[in-house]
Amino acid sequence: MSANILQGRLTSSDYAKGVIAGIVSAMGFGFIPVFSKPMLSEGMATECVLFYRFFLSAIMMAIYLISTRRRIAVGWRYAPSMLVEAIFYSFSGGFLMLGYNYMTGGVTTVIHFTYPVFVMAISLIFFRERIKGWSVISIIIALAGIYCLSVLGGDASFVPGANKALGVTIVLISGLACGSYIVGVNRTKAHELPSLVFTFWLLLISSMFFFGISALNGTLELISTPKQWACFAGLTLVATILSNITLVFSARYVGSTLAAILGAVEPTTAVLMCVLLFGEVLNAWIVTGIVLVFTAVIIVVKRGRR
Repeated sequence: MSANILQGRLTSSDYAKGVIAGIVSAMGFGFIPVFSKPMLSEGMATECVLFYRFFLSAIMMAIYLISTRRRIAVGWRYAPSMLVEAIFYSFSGGFLMLGYNYMTGGVTTVIHFTYPVFVMAISLIFFRERIKGWSVISIIIALAGIYCLSVLGGDASFVPGANKALGVTIVLISGLACGSYIVGVNRTKAHELPSLVFTFWLLLISSMFFFGISALNGTLELISTPKQWACFAGLTLVATILSNITLVFSARYVGSTLAAILGAVEPTTAVLMCVLLFGEVLNAWIVTGIVLVFTAVIIVVKRGRR
């Protein structure tokens, strides 16, 4: 970390590095549907895809930590927190990827991006935080955006023949799980761990969770084709390792508030790439829904930064 940051002074160069890292991180996360949908379309089970994604990412994260001489081992007192966080994280990733079977990749990612609104709602309901006017406004805007995407957007938002109500519910659960995970990070012992070490254990525990599901369902299969290897390389290196490392780097240089706002690049990337690569359709209502969701999230991040 630069001396300027340690002394509380942020240079224009440091700021630029943080912004670029935040954009790279968000773009990387936005490639999740790009690398996932081809394997799902070939018949690989969701839980199998998630097992390989998290397990390979955990291995790569371990290599990175060891190469940078960081301690991986953590005390047993962190086990309960890590287990709870891994459950929320697994639900978030699992329901997000399951949503690709019902909704287009771009729309799925945009609805999932409502998780900051869920963070606020959980804090209001379960931790008695005071309700403010901007909180209610942001929730109303987010709901309007979801309505545009899931109802007014019509068939363009969904996979042909999919159960629309079930698809929307699944994706909203992924956002709720992600919001619960984020709240848990700040309210459990997990926040005491270094970010990258915490991420390693999170990935490893989550991979074991999906390994168990795959084994029980008989859906575990070997990675057997060059296309599958290429997709998993992208999921591991771009959409997981690169994204997590640059996110930590960005938050360090420009703060978590701006890093979170830059996260809006994630669903934007997902929408554009899915339109270009998979021929997904955009109409006026879908674009309106995207803008409304972004607006709600930015209000939450900016006004609730403390």
